[in-house]
Amino acid sequence: MNTSLGGSGRATLHQVASWVPPVARMGYAAKGVVYGLVGWIAVKAGLAAGGAQGTTEALASLTDEQGGRWMLMAIALGLLGHVVWRAVQALLDPEHRDTGAKRIAMRLFYALSGVIYFSLAVTAWQLSRGEGGGSGDGQEVWVARLLDQPFGTWLVMAAGLGVIGYGIHQLIKAAKGDVNKRMGASGASTYRGLTLVGRIGTAARGLVLLPIGWFTFRAGRLYSAEETADTGEVLQMLGGGTVLTLVGVGLVAYGLHQVAKAIYRRIDSPA
Repeated sequence: MNTSLGGSGRATLHQVASWVPPVARMGYAAKGVVYGLVGWIAVKAGLAAGGAQGTTEALASLTDEQGGRWMLMAIALGLLGHVVWRAVQALLDPEHRDTGAKRIAMRLFYALSGVIYFSLAVTAWQLSRGEGGGSGDGQEVWVARLLDQPFGTWLVMAAGLGVIGYGIHQLIKAAKGDVNKRMGASGASTYRGLTLVGRIGTAARGLVLLPIGWFTFRAGRLYSAEETADTGEVLQMLGGGTVLTLVGVGLVAYGLHQVAKAIYRRIDSPA
């Protein structure tokens, strides 16, 4: 990255740092609620009390609850906060000073993550207004759009490999216990608890991402968006019983860890 541009970006973020942290925390909290909801529905499905659902269907289930539409509106606003934070990370990467290939890859991931969560925020907002939010997690839609672009099949295959790579990265983090970076929790017992919850949750998310990435890669290779599989479809492939229940518990743990990030994570301003 050009040094002058990097310095300019950091100076700009420093000026808006007062509003970036609370927006980012709001985003982590909303993300945690969504994953917690998906995980809880998966747990119930594993215990033979319904079917597993993806994020869109899980959000839609709130419309039947008292005050559900207000909750959906709050989730939508929170997810927009996460989109803003991802945009800051992608454009300025304020928490890192190196500019190697790994950081470039992570910034591209932040940008893709922002697009995905923006789509989910729009869905939550539409549901809060009584409008249809579509079905699935949106993979088929954006894969179809990518396939229509020049070199679309290669772009989709690359995206699939990226998701697989990130899933493996999550599993490695869980195995190493490297899940609490920038967490400022005080007290050894609190930190150990966050580490345990984070390891369980990160492992579950990694396991879910692997098949999503594979089906995305397959969609690009076969030039067919219908080959994709979203979170709900992957969970349904697990069937019912113990495996689905354990993955559901893991996703609930991931959601709780995201909420913990909203409370404890240090969101650094540039020097």
